[in-house]
Amino acid sequence: MSINPLKLQKLLYYVQSWHIVNFEKDTLFSELPEAWVNGPVYRSVYDTLKPKFFRNQNFAFQYTDEKLLEELNSTLDSLKLTKKQEKLLYAVLDNYGVMTDEKLVFLTHKEDPWNNARKGLSPIERSTKEITVNDIYSYYTSRLKK
Repeated sequence: MSINPLKLQKLLYYVQSWHIVNFEKDTLFSELPEAWVNGPVYRSVYDTLKPKFFRNQNFAFQYTDEKLLEELNSTLDSLKLTKKQEKLLYAVLDNYGVMTDEKLVFLTHKEDPWNNARKGLSPIERSTKEITVNDIYSYYTSRLKK
């Protein structure tokens, strides 16, 4: 799976969204995404990756597949996720990780949580409005019922 800052932001959004649905509005991480022009963005992640964000370069992994898997497993261990959370994380990555960053942006733009947070804004207007837990929960819970 290739990943760049834009794709990472969208994957974090979907991990958080499906966690909110599956764990009764409990967030996996405390920060909520902001409704930026290109979809949901976590400000702290953006600030950390800012030097690469505008070029949107793929991250260069200095690992073999085996070493990368080892590193990911080590990171997961440090997060102290439950088995259910871990299973959810992998399911989200399996479903959304195969999509391009452009496809993920398009997808978030079609969905209510991002659109609700951007109500009244022009398509190119900057925003720091947060996408709410309630909007995320309501929208994705309704998708489960379809």
